[in-house]
Amino acid sequence: MTSLEAIRSRITGRKTEEIRPVRRRNAVLIPLIEEDGELSILFEVRQADIRQGGEICFPGGMVEETETPSQAAARETAEELLIPEDSIEVLAPMHRMSGPGGAQIDSFLGVLHGYTGSYSAEEVDHVFKVPLSWFAQHAPRLSEGAMAVETAEDFPYDCIPGGRDYPWRKIPRTFYFYETEGGVIWGMTAELLYHCLKVLL
Repeated sequence: MTSLEAIRSRITGRKTEEIRPVRRRNAVLIPLIEEDGELSILFEVRQADIRQGGEICFPGGMVEETETPSQAAARETAEELLIPEDSIEVLAPMHRMSGPGGAQIDSFLGVLHGYTGSYSAEEVDHVFKVPLSWFAQHAPRLSEGAMAVETAEDFPYDCIPGGRDYPWRKIPRTFYFYETEGGVIWGMTAELLYHCLKVLL
């Protein structure tokens, strides 16, 4: 039989352990470009044959074990836009959110110095920019939704009260849509953009 003393010895000095830890860490840069005294935000459109092809996004990707999220955002931006890392000025961390599948995403505001429109055709179909002044005059369309629980075919409904009629809670979520000339910005990109613009404008 386990004694209280044995339990105390096992848990002495214990720290909180995550049951569902972050599966991967990602970082993106919200890139500003200054031209003729006007600031714009640069967006990428993903290549059609990669995951989430055709969608509008910020440059970014997975954080490697040897780097910080800020470093990852700058590295990924340099790789995707074919620019030197020292032409990227990271201004500040902006927001952190969790995405589908347990990913954690950190966003950073940055400036691209001397950017001339280059990009890697392996990942990016094209880029476009939207002036900050446009966002100041155009609020996003909002739509309320929810993320629902999905169960496997062999889920043991007989083990829970209510069986198949169990009242699963849905996770409420607001979806943002910016209808720009370059395309509709939505999803996590639009959500990070919305919160960034609340700080900037």
